[in-house]
Amino acid sequence: MTTCRLFRVLLLPLCLAAALLLSGCSMLAFWMTPDWVEDADLIVVNRNEVPVYAITLQRPEGAESVSRADGFALLERGESYGLYLEGAEDELTVVLSDELGRPLARFPVDFHGERLVLALEEDGTATVQPEGPLSEGGEGA
Repeated sequence: MTTCRLFRVLLLPLCLAAALLLSGCSMLAFWMTPDWVEDADLIVVNRNEVPVYAITLQRPEGAESVSRADGFALLERGESYGLYLEGAEDELTVVLSDELGRPLARFPVDFHGERLVLALEEDGTATVQPEGPLSEGGEGA
């Protein structure tokens, strides 16, 4: 019984951390957050039928990507993902990719500290706007 508890408390978190590290997930400048966390700087919303497997932030000094370590889609239709953009007070390009790494959408984001919502729409276009009632996918109040 003690060995099982030791595994759950110590080894399981270490194994999960190692899997994330070995998967190539870069979490240096942004972190995974639950849907619509209040302090995320950029919310990516998938309104398209095609799943998003990776989100890449391209900056002049390099690119960083986030994806799931288990190979499943990061964003299915109707799901959202929050990103922290620490020290990104400038223009950057966000690329959403499919299962094979092909870009689904590529668009510039001009971030100046205001929380933004980026949506991949049903028709394959992308919109970026400040957070508000319509940016959450609603029909308005």
